Amino acid sequence: MTGTHAPAPQLCLDLWLVLWPSLDAAAKAALRCVCSAMRSQVDRSVEVVASPTIGFDAADLTAALRRWPRVADITLFVGGGSAAVTMQPLATATLTRLTSLTVREAPTPGQAAWPMPTFSSTVSATLQVIDFSCCAGLNSIDAVRSCEQLRSLRIPDVRVSDLSPLAACRETFEELWMADNEQIDNLLPLKACTPLAKLDIRDCYFEPDEVEDLKQLLGTHSSEDMQAGAANALACLAIDHAENQSTISDTGVIPRLVQLLGRDSPAGLQVSATRALRYLADDHTQNQAVITAAGAIPPLVQLLGRESLAGAQTEAARTLAILTVSRDHIQTVVAAGAISPLVQMLGPDVPEDVQQAAADVLHNVVAHMLNQDAVVAAGAIPPLVRLLGSECSDDVQTAAARALGVLAAWHAQNQAAVGAAGAIPLLVQLLGPDSSEDVQEAAASALCSLSTKHDANTAAIVASGAIPRLVQLLGPESPAGVQEAAACALQYVAMSHDENRGVIAAAGAIPLLVQLLGPDSSADVLEAAADALWILAGLTENKATIVAAGAIPPLVQLLGPVSSADLQTSAARALSFLACGHSQSQAAMVSAGVVPPLVQLLGPGSTEDVQQAAADILSDLASGRAENQATIVASGAVPALMQLRESSLSETTRQAAADALRNLAARLIENFAYDDD
Repeated sequence: MTGTHAPAPQLCLDLWLVLWPSLDAAAKAALRCVCSAMRSQVDRSVEVVASPTIGFDAADLTAALRRWPRVADITLFVGGGSAAVTMQPLATATLTRLTSLTVREAPTPGQAAWPMPTFSSTVSATLQVIDFSCCAGLNSIDAVRSCEQLRSLRIPDVRVSDLSPLAACRETFEELWMADNEQIDNLLPLKACTPLAKLDIRDCYFEPDEVEDLKQLLGTHSSEDMQAGAANALACLAIDHAENQSTISDTGVIPRLVQLLGRDSPAGLQVSATRALRYLADDHTQNQAVITAAGAIPPLVQLLGRESLAGAQTEAARTLAILTVSRDHIQTVVAAGAISPLVQMLGPDVPEDVQQAAADVLHNVVAHMLNQDAVVAAGAIPPLVRLLGSECSDDVQTAAARALGVLAAWHAQNQAAVGAAGAIPLLVQLLGPDSSEDVQEAAASALCSLSTKHDANTAAIVASGAIPRLVQLLGPESPAGVQEAAACALQYVAMSHDENRGVIAAAGAIPLLVQLLGPDSSADVLEAAADALWILAGLTENKATIVAAGAIPPLVQLLGPVSSADLQTSAARALSFLACGHSQSQAAMVSAGVVPPLVQLLGPGSTEDVQQAAADILSDLASGRAENQATIVASGAVPALMQLRESSLSETTRQAAADALRNLAARLIENFAYDDD
């Protein structure tokens, strides 16, 4: 298959290292003949193992190259430590159409260093792409000085330190990929390569003076492509690397990046500068403040407009999403006019990555309750609900559900508007097993917000079949975030009506909630599970089920000093509801040692909610039970209750203390009578 119009065949001469040593001389000779015959058919593309360690040496490569005068792409697999010798024939090759050379080096212990092979004048005249990826021994690219047409060079994970040879191809050089290369000590030679637009230096370590080189490449004297390449390089350095983020910021480069966001910059350069700012800001509070102080927010908001490229819109929105995680910057973004273009970016004709980024920013913006009405007035609810549909990606559904959930939180009018827009059946659908875990968590959280003190939404949620799906999400196969969101949603659905408490219990929620009280659960999951049990215990028929499921011991344990105040409150409330009028629960609590921690929680070191709940439980335990009264008195509860009754806390809390003391009175009188005798 030869000739200029023939399809370009891909030939692989598989001379495997593990098989060659086992062949006898005759077999090796036969294989050489087969390889020779196959080589004669090659026209455009060749892939060949060329290594002396398997009997294929430089002489063989020389002969092979002579047989391929029209080859355009060559891939060489060379043996470690012998690469330079094996590739020597490239210095005399007469290939006139070679545009791409790929070399892979087999790893060997104590990898020897070697330079890029010299190229013949005919090879140099046409070579445009050189790929020496993972050639750990490569330590020099001097050979590219003769490659005036070179466009792309890939040298990741090598030992090269000097980039000055690239100046020879300054008019054509566009891409440099050198991730995982810690040897580079000077980037300024790249300034001569005016077309350079892609510069990948991920996972490279740079000293501050080397980052300063990139700052210089961003200067006004550099070409636009060069500036874009330098900005992309800064972005690569900053990704998930706090030390690099700080080093880059310390050079003072951020104001220059902000300047490149302006209308006078070409769209591609705006995208690169915005991306660099995004990665510099990501999870770095100090850089976020520097970026905002440099005036980045107004031009970022400007890039959200319809006249911007989709890439610029996406990068700008992603950067604003990071900046608005801090409430300090939210109102600056709103004041710059971001809400209207963000809502427009949710439209049906907008790329999904743009929709997702816009929804993420709106999620952060409406977390500041002052902005909720403005976002609704801009028309955000219908497009956000539409993005919950099955035709959208998981990421878009997650972003939309999160935004709707925060928008509806504790806002009756917004709750009604989101429900009326048809969000509830879509959110319930997203709880199913076909959704990702992120989608399930966001949907459950949104349902929680929609059901909070809103009977109409709660009825719609139950009617849509949410309860079995939410109960399913409590199981051990769900991640912690999903379990927490599902428990919270069930709590507020149960809070609406006694009938819902019974339906949730019948769906099997109680044993799963009790399992979530175990030591392997996070504090957030523990709190959500305890709160759900608190509300479910409001139905008398559920109390025995909760006790039988083993909830009392872990709830008592959560009253201890290791727990946070919020967690203590949740556990105390659940125990309080269980103890009220239920002797089985009371007996289980006393057996689990509940009295000493309750007495401790009566003190001034606890929150008022915890103090009140502790007093309520002690009051129920003391009601008519002499053995419980004795335990409570012996634990020192009386002085603590008296102090609480005389405190300046709310009437409800003081009354709870008084009720506990009244129930203890019979035992106190008995004690006093005994003392008088």
